[in-house]
Amino acid sequence: MPSVKKLTDMGWTTADALWYYTPLSEPTLSSELERLSFAQTIKDTDVVSFQPCPDPEQYSQDRYVIQDWALPNGIWTFRAIFDGAHSGMLDYHRNINLFQPQGHAGHDTVDYTKDRLPDIVQKELLKMLGKGDGYTPADVSDALTRAISEFDKSIGEALLKLFPDADALAKLSDEEIHRVISSQRVNQDIILHCERGTTVLISLVSPVKSDIWVASLGDCAAVLGTTDSAGEWSATVLSSAHNGENEVEANRIRSEHPGEPECMLDNRVLGAIAVTRAVGDFSFKLPAVYTERVLFNARPDSVMPDKVRKYIGRNLTPPYMTGVPDVKHLNLSALGSEKTVMVMCSDGLVDLSDDRLKLHEVLSKAWVKLVGEHYGDGQNLALRLLRDALGGEDSEKVSRMITVEMGFRWMDDTTILVQRL
Repeated sequence: MPSVKKLTDMGWTTADALWYYTPLSEPTLSSELERLSFAQTIKDTDVVSFQPCPDPEQYSQDRYVIQDWALPNGIWTFRAIFDGAHSGMLDYHRNINLFQPQGHAGHDTVDYTKDRLPDIVQKELLKMLGKGDGYTPADVSDALTRAISEFDKSIGEALLKLFPDADALAKLSDEEIHRVISSQRVNQDIILHCERGTTVLISLVSPVKSDIWVASLGDCAAVLGTTDSAGEWSATVLSSAHNGENEVEANRIRSEHPGEPECMLDNRVLGAIAVTRAVGDFSFKLPAVYTERVLFNARPDSVMPDKVRKYIGRNLTPPYMTGVPDVKHLNLSALGSEKTVMVMCSDGLVDLSDDRLKLHEVLSKAWVKLVGEHYGDGQNLALRLLRDALGGEDSEKVSRMITVEMGFRWMDDTTILVQRL
């Protein structure tokens, strides 16, 4: 007998709207969540990548990479998540086009990064190993930093090769600018890679799993779970939160732009974007003329929203965003842990929790506790984390989250990797 649909306000009591959803019972609920989240296990890593909105134009802008590299000194494991749509952008969910010119909306940069950056990291490692005199943890950290920051820099340099002189650019007509952009497909791609952006979260594990490095750029999260001699699990956060809610990041930007009170506004860079570090998003890295005349003006029929015009006007002394990551290292051998897991996720998992601002104090411990409870029982641990975040054993809530009939996103893209080390 088919389920009877119900109505929900999704907890948005101010929305003055109701939507239908379909209550699901077991085992249909679990199998549907597994299908929608593309749950699978690749090598030693459980994976889900979830965006339930059925509109094909709203499919997930998260990407992930799972690779093992046979390098001269053994097998290195590379795991990465790239999030092409920042949290906080969902404030504009009723009109997606409003925030696309502000960066991080669109698949171009995240796809380009997923396809190119892993090889660049591997080449930096090979270069380091090729020196033949051994390496230190700092050498690997430097290689990760160099690979990511130079990759980001190359995206902006490609645009500057098309329009090297900001003063001359300001004097070009729209037709002249469009002629340069449209002359070759590669030029159009260059513009899109600069206009849009992505976060980066990379974990790199050395041969025999002796050391781990985590490079973070943006607001994805990485948590290492380990056990002590009594078998008790503990959690260590290895990522950094690069967003305006992090006072360290916000104050860093303020200190770099004295006399500009609107360089951070409403916990956003220039009042426009949540993250403070990312690949791409050159509206926040280049002079305003590049955004106004090239990035936004690349589409001849575009009309600039007031929100975009305001943040361009605040761009006085760029860059306001950086492509330099934080890199952290841990010696896994020294921990003496019998069981070790790495939980990596896009910020969608964080945003599903009421404790989204308490990654260190609450969320990391809860994730590791849940993973530890199901470690070794054959479950997909990433799927277990996703199910818990969507409502756990509350089948009504989980059903609502995966079947509600909305024409726009009601939750952020959510990707989770759980690697058994």
